[in-house]
Amino acid sequence: MSKSCRHSRGERGYRPTAEQIHQYSRRDFLKLSSLAAAGAFGYLSLPGLGTVPSAWGAPAPEKVVRVHCGYMQDWNFSSDEFWEHVKMPVMNDMFARGLCELTGRENIIHAWENLLVGYQPGHKIAIKLNLNSYDENANQTVEMAYAVIESLKQFGVDADDMKVFDVVRVFPDYWRERWDSDVEYVNQNNVEWDGNATVYFPAISTTHRFPKVLSQADHLINVCLQKGHKSYVTGSLKNHFGSQEDPSDLHIERFTNIAQLASSGHILGKTRLIVTEAAYMTWHYEGRTFSETHATDLFPTGPSGHSSPNYMMFGTNMVAMDCVLADIQNHERAARNQPTWPNDFLDEAAGAPYYLGPREVGSIINTPGSWSDVDLSYDTLDYSSFHLPQADRSQIDAMNLKLKEGLIHSSQLQHLIERYNDRL
Repeated sequence: MSKSCRHSRGERGYRPTAEQIHQYSRRDFLKLSSLAAAGAFGYLSLPGLGTVPSAWGAPAPEKVVRVHCGYMQDWNFSSDEFWEHVKMPVMNDMFARGLCELTGRENIIHAWENLLVGYQPGHKIAIKLNLNSYDENANQTVEMAYAVIESLKQFGVDADDMKVFDVVRVFPDYWRERWDSDVEYVNQNNVEWDGNATVYFPAISTTHRFPKVLSQADHLINVCLQKGHKSYVTGSLKNHFGSQEDPSDLHIERFTNIAQLASSGHILGKTRLIVTEAAYMTWHYEGRTFSETHATDLFPTGPSGHSSPNYMMFGTNMVAMDCVLADIQNHERAARNQPTWPNDFLDEAAGAPYYLGPREVGSIINTPGSWSDVDLSYDTLDYSSFHLPQADRSQIDAMNLKLKEGLIHSSQLQHLIERYNDRL
């Protein structure tokens, strides 16, 4: 039996302890327990009390999938306007393929059914972006946000039930000028804080508020970046410094605070999907924003003749995701004869008292005959990668047959056709 179908029917349902009932609000307890009684969960712990709820057939927390496509963008570093070079059809196709590979489903609708735990129409979905770099290039693209939003719409989520956010920054000028979606965004200029939704940081004796966009959400999608922060990777865990009111406080005892924040019920208990965007990330010369990465086998030189990662990565566990991000970044650093980073925050997040996910350092192995000459290998993490070649008619014909058999959603064929047309 695959890891994505590991729960037996005998494990369905949930019986909370008296202590858990006492610690959680009656409204949310009744909401979750009614779902559990209906068989919506394979195993369940109330959000914030240690375990992320998992849907029947949801991906195992140690599963991480990387999708590479050299045609993700064609920026040649000759100008600062990197955002003009993103290929939206490729982003859509990569996102759909990644969801299906992560869940083991061929249809993106079924993939979302596995990922959105207990989803019901009207549920609110918060999409956390990383827009921490103002008008510099190490930011989320609007295309990445569009790919998530459009996929959720295909699943049946209304625009009014989604919001994208990063609440401690004013979104970059280029981002706001290009935003053309019926989904609202929340940033520093329009955030509303929830005084009843807080997180306490014992290492610095401070309590911070969460924004209503997160506290009132039923589901959270964490869209992070492949990015460094001087001595450690900035991925899915640290992305949540922008999910509460004062990130500057948290840089004292930062590794403990990263884990403490991620263990909050509003983050751990609501996270359904983590997506890494790595189209342009030029992390290794912080202060030289528009320097390109060093070409490696993990992200070789693309069609533009320049090196960029050109991948997306998918998972459901923050520690697992950041372990792979850290290994990819360290591989690039080693290629430049730079010291690798220990990323000690991952040891803290994986260990007591947090136990947020599996911690492992991978190995680079030779993969002859694969899309890349080398790749990562893990004993604990269930990591896999694949490459999307340039679209051609044979791929369209094969996917059209799948559509006729009812195996895929029509949008998946449309993404491939758009990707094919985009290169003509």
